[in-house]
Amino acid sequence: MKKLTQLAIAIGFTGMCLSACSSYSTQDYVNDMKNLTEETLQNASTYTEEDWKRVGEEYREINQKGKKVLKEMTEDQKKELEKFAEEMGDKAAEFNHDELKEQFNDLMEQADDFINDIKEQIQNLEEENL
Repeated sequence: MKKLTQLAIAIGFTGMCLSACSSYSTQDYVNDMKNLTEETLQNASTYTEEDWKRVGEEYREINQKGKKVLKEMTEDQKKELEKFAEEMGDKAAEFNHDELKEQFNDLMEQADDFINDIKEQIQNLEEENL
């Protein structure tokens, strides 16, 4: 019986560790976008079409994870994300492949639209609570 209790405690502790380690915060979201933006700005001049596709996919994946925490973001974090989106868009615009540039810009617009929708929802909730 004692071993069963110890096993249950160990499983519970492991579960708590995994859930604590796997939570994604607003700061994680901002940091991921910052890292991707910095990497892209630094290396964009050498990027191939495949590199730009990878960047677009990473951008989409980060925004997917970030959806869960947008409601918790501070205004400063939102402004920082908007700045990153603008920098990425500007750098992508310099890339010469029209089709890929268009796809990347579409991804950027979708992410921006999503962020703007969430901002409006948060603002509406705040106004309702006043």
